[in-house]
Amino acid sequence: MSKLILVAGATGKQGRALIEALQPTSDSDDIPFRVLALTRSASSPSAQRLVQERHVQVVEGDLDSPESIRKIYEDAKGSGGIWGVFCVLAFPGLGANADGEERQGKFMADLALEYGVSVYIYSTAERGGEQNDEMEKLSGRAKVLAERHVQALGEKGLPWTILRPGFFLDNYNDFIGSIAVAVLTRGLKKDTKVGVIDAKDIGHVAAAVFKNPDKYKYQILVVIGDVLTMSEQHASYKRATGRTLPSIPGFLAAILLALNKSTQELVQHFENVHTARTTGQHEHFESQLNLSREAYPQMKTVYDWAVEQQKVEGRQENAAGWNKVSLWRLMLGKS
Repeated sequence: MSKLILVAGATGKQGRALIEALQPTSDSDDIPFRVLALTRSASSPSAQRLVQERHVQVVEGDLDSPESIRKIYEDAKGSGGIWGVFCVLAFPGLGANADGEERQGKFMADLALEYGVSVYIYSTAERGGEQNDEMEKLSGRAKVLAERHVQALGEKGLPWTILRPGFFLDNYNDFIGSIAVAVLTRGLKKDTKVGVIDAKDIGHVAAAVFKNPDKYKYQILVVIGDVLTMSEQHASYKRATGRTLPSIPGFLAAILLALNKSTQELVQHFENVHTARTTGQHEHFESQLNLSREAYPQMKTVYDWAVEQQKVEGRQENAAGWNKVSLWRLMLGKS
């Protein structure tokens, strides 16, 4: 019998990546994992694309409406109940209030425990270990508090696994991505290294956890494919494509860094993570990184990702805004 997995964030990058990684082989009628793809609107174009997958059922629910999520669990009892949950929550935006993210993260874990879920994966973000947790703000703080709640529920029987992905390489795409490249190139120290990841590889790591849950139960996995300085990232991208990472002029990045507090905090975040990693403060970094690479050894480097980008070049991507920001709002010191 197929194992039923609820994917919160199914239409986002990580959720779609997991759904793709769990696809059954085309030459077999066997479907080891069936996915309940949670979305607020089953009629949205992104949800309708998921409907086409034979192992996916789109379900409507709102994480701010507990009863709508509880109904999904109740309805699933007729199919043997929800066996696993993948929970990734929407980033509220640079500088935005994240109370909702914390509330949703705790609620999803509570419900998974209540209904006896066998595998609970919560995807947050790499932050250089826990030593600076009390200094985290907004979304970072929400992730810390939700993580702590998930781990505490482990003592009551919730079989959790936490994924901490690095900075998404997709954040370098399109015009807003060129702002990200410029800000990090201009703002970071020359020797500061950033851990990066292709979002598709997060899906593969999560799929590996569902396929071998006992190995990863009560474990934290740092999901990073490459750790490079910005100049090294430029070099890798150029080696793969013949050009450097697209970037706005450095003087514009300098203005953004001078005017926008959220961009300053983003740069400082990467400096803190680098320091924690290189000074040994992040004492479990290597072991947590190795766990994710054991789960999926083919994680892409910047070079690998750039080669793949070349193959899909010309495809129109959604340029609505990197992390819900725009150049004009950044210039005004907003986000």
